[in-house]
Amino acid sequence: EKEQLYNYLTIPRGGQFFVKLSDGTEVWLNSESKLKYPIVFGEGLTRKVELIYGEAYFKVSPSTMHKGAAFHLLTKSQEIDVLGTEFNVKAYNGDTTMATTLVEGKIKKGTLSETLIPNQQATISHESDKIDVEVIDVSQEISWVKGLFSFNEKPLEEIMTVLSRWYDTEVIFENAKQKKFVFTGILERTKAVEDILNLIEATSEGQLKFEINDKTIYIK
Repeated sequence: EKEQLYNYLTIPRGGQFFVKLSDGTEVWLNSESKLKYPIVFGEGLTRKVELIYGEAYFKVSPSTMHKGAAFHLLTKSQEIDVLGTEFNVKAYNGDTTMATTLVEGKIKKGTLSETLIPNQQATISHESDKIDVEVIDVSQEISWVKGLFSFNEKPLEEIMTVLSRWYDTEVIFENAKQKKFVFTGILERTKAVEDILNLIEATSEGQLKFEINDKTIYIK
């Protein structure tokens, strides 16, 4: 028996990456994310991968192809037992909750044993063990994998958090009321940040004005 060796894959702000694990599982990593995974999975042993922080989309190779070996995803607040499925996990540092969204298949969530079905999202607070499950539009949640920002009546504070990770910028609100401005739209991640901000500004009817100075976005 050889010692289990691990890779650590760190994606910086402004980056995105795809990796195929040794069992054939496909993983897309969003910006500002870190994944720990075995260089080679032990034959017949539970396949354990850890999302240290950030966001990742998994297309898991089913256990039937690996002598029944289960696939477990660890995060800082839970362990997810995956049953051959596609799912998205968002667990950024600084977020008060972690969200798991199921696209296809089944997923179990640790000792609480919440079983999700497709188009459901489970959120868990870091401060309690309570899990909230709701039906959502999965295409919105995984739009980043397809190179899109998809915002459906999202507050500007949440939108700017997403944009700052992708464009590697800091954000300063000059008025707290601006954080609650609601925006809906689907935007391409390949566009320059100036283009994205101009589109949001154009819908604000004069409520917002963006200025960029040395990688800092000021919202006036």
